[in-house]
Amino acid sequence: MAAAAAENQGPAAGGPRGAAEAEADGMMGLTDLPGELLELILCCDVLGAADIGRVSCTCRRLREACQPRGKVWRERFRLRWPSLLKYYSHTDSVSWLEEYKARHNAGLEARRIVASFSKRFFSEHVPCDGFSDIETLGCPSHFFEDELMCILNMEGRKGLTWKYYAKKILYFLRQQNILKNLKEYLQRPTDQQSFLEGAVLIDQYCNPLSDICLKSVQAQVDDITDKVRKVLRTKNPRHPSLASKAVLSSPDICTRAVGQGIDLFSSASLKVSSNRKGEVLIPEVELQRQVLDAMNCVLYEQLKYKGNELDYYNSLNSYIHQVLIRRTGIPISLSVLYLTIARQLGVKLEPVNFPSHFLLRWCQGKEGSTDIFDYTYIDAFGKGKQLTVKECEYLIGHHVTEEFYGVVTSKEVLQRMVGNLLNLGKRESTDQSYQLLRDSLDLYLAMYPDNVQHLMLQARLYFHLGIWPEKVLDILQHIQALDPSQHGAVGYLVQHTLEHIERRKEEVGPEVKHRSDEKHKEVCFSIGLIMKHKRYGYNCVIYGWDPACMMGHEWIRNMNVHSLPHGPHQPFYNVLVEDGSCRYAAQENLEYNSEPREIPHPDIGRYFSEFTGIHYLANTELEIRYPEDLELTRATVQKIYSSGKE
Repeated sequence: MAAAAAENQGPAAGGPRGAAEAEADGMMGLTDLPGELLELILCCDVLGAADIGRVSCTCRRLREACQPRGKVWRERFRLRWPSLLKYYSHTDSVSWLEEYKARHNAGLEARRIVASFSKRFFSEHVPCDGFSDIETLGCPSHFFEDELMCILNMEGRKGLTWKYYAKKILYFLRQQNILKNLKEYLQRPTDQQSFLEGAVLIDQYCNPLSDICLKSVQAQVDDITDKVRKVLRTKNPRHPSLASKAVLSSPDICTRAVGQGIDLFSSASLKVSSNRKGEVLIPEVELQRQVLDAMNCVLYEQLKYKGNELDYYNSLNSYIHQVLIRRTGIPISLSVLYLTIARQLGVKLEPVNFPSHFLLRWCQGKEGSTDIFDYTYIDAFGKGKQLTVKECEYLIGHHVTEEFYGVVTSKEVLQRMVGNLLNLGKRESTDQSYQLLRDSLDLYLAMYPDNVQHLMLQARLYFHLGIWPEKVLDILQHIQALDPSQHGAVGYLVQHTLEHIERRKEEVGPEVKHRSDEKHKEVCFSIGLIMKHKRYGYNCVIYGWDPACMMGHEWIRNMNVHSLPHGPHQPFYNVLVEDGSCRYAAQENLEYNSEPREIPHPDIGRYFSEFTGIHYLANTELEIRYPEDLELTRATVQKIYSSGKE
């Protein structure tokens, strides 16, 4: 609209002749408008960047109105990428035109890289060096991430392959950034390492696509702390923990006030001290007890927090943001929450790496005492129950030595949290558990990079999954340098990894299966059809097939394939199942799904580009391997679902 008005005025829009004509016609030209009104028009959301560019070329007045650092280009940037404004300060002098160009170019580069991933990595997991293009980007990483989020947020059921690889890349980028933050955290002095921040970093690394940040988690903890203060106020209105947050957050103010005899409550002096960490502490044991009683009331009675005994081995119990949402967890995650709230209220609790059941300890004697009987032990998993040494042993059913009652550092707390996740990853053999195992190994090795046991576990995991053989060799070389006694296990893995690399080099291209081949005449179903398993009832989608079972004798025996009427001598299908698993199903066990629906599988985009509402469309790479399946899929859909949603 504004661009058309400017263009209609011609090159002399701001000149004497244009003004004279406008005056003669009794009309006001665009350039005659007040500056604020002109900016308002140019900021209209119906105009695009190209429109603004053309308008700014028409005359000096409009060029000045559209200056790179001005309001018009800032608004254009905001309308196009609203989530990016948080990276700028109002005091920054920013060339919004240059920022717009940089973000636009980053978007083009992101889409180029995402588009290349399917062709490069369809047949294998994305290797370590697969992200090298991304690591050398010449633009701010948040520009690149924003474009990936735009791809992930595309509406509809199209672009599945784009979304699949955009998610992979975003996962990598965020994990790299979180790992960097974790290493910075570990390099700080111990008294500057917050237990809550450490728990958030672990949570973020294992859930990089979730919106988790320390500020948000801390705000939720602060909200619980405020509830505790309300309960405390009803019990003891003069309790020192009820001082304003501003006062309690400043040890200098508190210490100076106490030293000068200043009455911070108007009825009683604030009785506090501060330790080396700058934490404000309440020295009197009875006042501390009142805080803990109020905490137990709020956490376990009002908010109904509890230990998750029924689903103890769920990984969500270890993630602090999920603990706050679901109000349940395991001993260590609930202890981090409990300890954080207590310290905010002036009670110093310390973490105890007790075997099988993480605890906190509360000093009843002289601070720093080495006598384990000077402490009361708190079970955050057991509703804040306070235990003696003997009761702690009853809790786990056996005697332990004094060393297990000692306090541990924040790094040791993180080590145990990651160790729990490692054990969960080992419990099952699913894609989700393998991802958890990979993530927790990354975290553990970030803390202890020379731990031979976990390096070997990482090498074996990658070898088992058949991914990143070059990375496996690097890990094995590092293990050999650290511990030469591992040469036997290292040698075995090196040999088989080199064989894997050689086999990969010999691959000449994808195997193409034509349905018209005589040997494929018994194959009834095609790629993209939504099926149902006759025996187990699960819904799935076909992403591959063989004219006969191609698995080894051991698999055939373990799966009892010979008990099937047609045994292994029938077509078998690779299917993605709604529970997230990948299975190999016999033709006689599959049937058309009478109510086809989307299959919520994490790898769906690796093979398919779109869900039509009845079936999936193979992406380019899968179609190359099964070039004649699409026609049969469409014919089958037309025949079986003649009610015709297509």
